[in-house]
This record gives sequence, C-alpha cells and structure tokens, in this order.
Amino acid sequence: MFKKMLLLAAMLLPMTLGAQTLSLKVPDSVPEAAREVLVQRFTQMLQGAGLSVGEGGETLFLEATVTDRMETPGSSSQTALSIDLRAFVSRDGNVLVENTWPLKGVGADEADAWLRAAKQILPRSKAAQAFLEDVKSKL
Repeated sequence: MFKKMLLLAAMLLPMTLGAQTLSLKVPDSVPEAAREVLVQRFTQMLQGAGLSVGEGGETLFLEATVTDRMETPGSSSQTALSIDLRAFVSRDGNVLVENTWPLKGVGADEADAWLRAAKQILPRSKAAQAFLEDVKSKL
C-alpha cells in the first residue's frame, strides 16, 4: 500500500509543481520501430529533467536527415546510414533551443539501420543533459 501511494505521489509531483508540458513530434519518414525508440528515449530525457510529455504546451520537434547511405556488396549485404537528428523547440516561428545528434546505424536493411542509429540516443549523456538545461531555461 505504501509503495502504491509513493508511486502515485511521484507521478503527481511534477503536475503539482507546475511542470512544463511538451508534445513530441517525430517525422513520418522515420521507420516505425526507430520512431518508437526515439519517442521512448526523448520521453525518458524530458521526464528525467522534470518536464511532462503530452498534448498542449510547446512542441519538441525531431527532424532526421540521412547524410550518407552505403550498402555492402555480397549475399548478406548490410546498409549503413549516417543520420543527423535535430531536436528543437520553436515558438512563433523562432527556434528557442536546438541540438543535433550525429548518428550511425548499420543493419540488415534500412529500417534496421535506423533502429540501431536511434538506440544511440542516450538520455543521460552530457549532450542530452545540456540540451535539457537549455530547454528548461528557455521555457
């Protein structure tokens, strides 16, 4: 019983402190499995910084650009992708804060390479923490 009450209090604490809510937008061009990983990783980042993820408030946009694509020859070819993942928050057409993560993924096909690249986003990395501090200070 005590654990349930503690869990409920932990879930409600950000709401009672007036936590900022951000919605998360991932482009449709990202394969479904990679999109799910990106949503999970950025949700972990935002919640770890005391921000809520949901509808309303500002929007954290993710843009992904494939900068290089290679395929290895042979019977079991591999696809290698270099991707620049840009995350930004804008208000009234002005970018408030942004960061770009260079990612690389190698997999059996393009979707697998995207998935492996998306898994390189680490919510507790220094780059992620610096980005979140900027987000919190600008909101």
